[in-house]
Amino acid sequence: MSTSLTPTLAVMKIPWDRKRNTLQRSFPQQPFVGNTDDRLSSSCKTASLFRRSALAWYSGRLDAGLRYAAAAAARGCEEGHEFCELTPFWHIALLTKARDFGTALQAIDLLGNRRDRSESQLMTATSLIIRGELLFVMGCVDEGLAEVDAGLRLAEGHDARSLLPTGYVVMATAALRRADMRTCLHYVDKLTGEALLGYFGQAAGAWVTAQAAEARGGVDRAADLVAGIVANDVVLHQLLVSEPAAASWLVRAARALGADDVAETAVRAACATSEEQPEFSVLRGAALHAAGLLEEDAGKLHEAANTYLDRWCGASVREDLAGLLSKRRSERNNVISTLESALSTYTAVGAARDASRVANKLRNYGVRRGVSRTVEREGHLPHGLTNTEFAVAELVSQGYTNNEVGRQLFISRHTVAFHLKKVYQKMNLTSRVELAAKWKAMQWRHEP
Repeated sequence: MSTSLTPTLAVMKIPWDRKRNTLQRSFPQQPFVGNTDDRLSSSCKTASLFRRSALAWYSGRLDAGLRYAAAAAARGCEEGHEFCELTPFWHIALLTKARDFGTALQAIDLLGNRRDRSESQLMTATSLIIRGELLFVMGCVDEGLAEVDAGLRLAEGHDARSLLPTGYVVMATAALRRADMRTCLHYVDKLTGEALLGYFGQAAGAWVTAQAAEARGGVDRAADLVAGIVANDVVLHQLLVSEPAAASWLVRAARALGADDVAETAVRAACATSEEQPEFSVLRGAALHAAGLLEEDAGKLHEAANTYLDRWCGASVREDLAGLLSKRRSERNNVISTLESALSTYTAVGAARDASRVANKLRNYGVRRGVSRTVEREGHLPHGLTNTEFAVAELVSQGYTNNEVGRQLFISRHTVAFHLKKVYQKMNLTSRVELAAKWKAMQWRHEP
């Protein structure tokens, strides 16, 4: 079976006003600091390398971005500019996007040995968020989220605005994977505010916002964002070198919307990005995954599963592979083992929402696997609610119907009704209106 990354695709036609919607290609606010072009156009060589690195990444060139970032980090700054001191963190951020975990961890350790206890709040916040993002992507979810959360608190308190989108994307993504929609939407709202100010993170922020929209009300709610991301070359290419799961998600969403031309364009862009930068296995894995979905090519999906270093992405492509194999009766045992592999990884990285979806698919094959369907809450849950009851109450209090809650938690509406009845009994309530009012009064207990 062919494993070429270049499918034969039709020319895409999308009714999109490119002149009105395309982002400016000029350099945005400086990563981490928020400095403008003027401050970076000085004679400082390190700042110049930093700027070139950010511009390269912003244009979808992870390879050039990493080269310039490594040079800037190695050079140091003789003039003592604070933003130049942040170049090693920018280098680590790009290594994380490249899924070069070994080099990134070595760089983190090296910085730790050099850290000055009197370093600024900005440096501390940057270190926490960048290290936290790395740990999260590696699958050390709880540790990574704790560091990102601590970094965000510092960054918000010291107006380090350009740090915020990176942290918000991590927190929103984690909450979405844990089926904690309240927390997810909390950070999506924050991302929207930062995007309006023009800070880094537009592409990843748009993508996590689209995922949240789909989770909340179905793929139709994400249609405009899907079309906007794919139609905008700057956003699409920046996204493809930042989030390896984005290409396959765009293909799934576009096909569900009946927009095959949009799916084809996403695949074409992912394949071109991989071919232009062949040294990155993460880009190849993403391209194989997206192309395999579009072409229904099990060989490409299998190769992608063996290529990904990102554990969540590996589980995602195995889930898609199982879906393709399920069309063949002779593959029943292979489908079950592939789904069980995906389930195991989703569970290991705290992706309860994804694990629940896969467990539901396994039940269709007569295989029952117990999983936690909701985000685990620290401490004692109110009114003696179970995790599932808590999740049902949380979503119902936000106005979701039983069908919508069931879709979120991958359970039937009848099961939702059963758990909701238990919530009413334990909280001494009789209606959704009473639940919403009481839940709002308790909200301080659940704020992120």
